[in-house]
Amino acid sequence: MFYVFDNAVYPEKSELLFHDDFSGKVGDNWEVASGGWTIKNGVLLGCIRENRGGLIYSHEQFPGDVMLDFYGTLVSPCKNDLNFTFRAVGWDKFNNDASTGYIGGLGGWWTGRAGIEKYPDCRVQALTGAFQPESGREYHIQAGIIGDRCFLAVDNAVIVEMRDPEPICHPGSNRVGLGVYCSKAEFRDFKVLRPKYVHQKLCYPLPQF
Repeated sequence: MFYVFDNAVYPEKSELLFHDDFSGKVGDNWEVASGGWTIKNGVLLGCIRENRGGLIYSHEQFPGDVMLDFYGTLVSPCKNDLNFTFRAVGWDKFNNDASTGYIGGLGGWWTGRAGIEKYPDCRVQALTGAFQPESGREYHIQAGIIGDRCFLAVDNAVIVEMRDPEPICHPGSNRVGLGVYCSKAEFRDFKVLRPKYVHQKLCYPLPQF
């Protein structure tokens, strides 16, 4: 269990909406928008050498509250941009860039920060430099949105929370995805969950003094 603002989230009680163990082909469940993507031995490998994003998007839509749950590793010598997206429209072919969606990641924003931003205008954004990912280390990543509150947890600890007063919620903006940016990363055991959470009224116990 972890907290997102004043909501207690229970991943183990959440509803499983989708699972890809990467035993098939990339195209079975994903649209490759940019970058190079391959699967081998249950591991999805994404890479892109240019200073731009490499992304894949689910064929399926997942409306409502959603949580991504997967394992990711930055492949040496890369230390930047192990990325993901949710509430996403997909790829904007006219501008050759990601269209509307929340994009998050580890080791990003050119300065090694973790965060989430509302793309493409990025006026709603939450970043932290307190978490620095290591190359070659696998991380358990859980990220998504509950109501108007986005979150990113790594190894069961929430490191980023963001409130969006106008959350993305229009039809066609409910895809999820994975990404890299001038980087190389591995992903495995990807799940989409309907997060189980309970709103709690938080308070401190009265101190004894």
